[in-house]
Amino acid sequence: MLKDIPPAALSAGVKYCINHCNFLPTIAEIRKASEKVTTLAMGTKPIDSATAWGKVQKAIAVVGYTGVPDFDDPVTQRVVGRFGWKEICQTPTDDTAILRAQFRKAYESEAAHVEEVKEFAASGVPVHQKYLADAGLAGVKKLTSEVAARMKMPE
Repeated sequence: MLKDIPPAALSAGVKYCINHCNFLPTIAEIRKASEKVTTLAMGTKPIDSATAWGKVQKAIAVVGYTGVPDFDDPVTQRVVGRFGWKEICQTPTDDTAILRAQFRKAYESEAAHVEEVKEFAASGVPVHQKYLADAGLAGVKKLTSEVAARMKMPE
């Protein structure tokens, strides 16, 4: 249940749980703590919706209506694609607050979906290749194919 976590991250996660949990930690708590430690060590904290919206605002100013923005965060890229770049750029100034709220909601929903897919894939649940690609896990096809074959389920 914990063999997919690197030993150093697992050890640090257990130490974190020892210092912060009032009771014996569950496997889920150890996994979360290990993920937190890995994120802090690697500096790979996922961006939040406010940061993503800031990047969209900056791209509006730099890229403009006629350009095509390229965001480093795949979640931001998908949400902007869903809304439509030209539609975002053409939003009247008075409606920017509404667009920001809709963007935040869509971003948080997409980010939660990506995290859920990652959790399922990490636990060995067969996940369709489309969702793996959305979550940035496209290279896991072989693993999910093997698990799906063992479970006699469609990928």
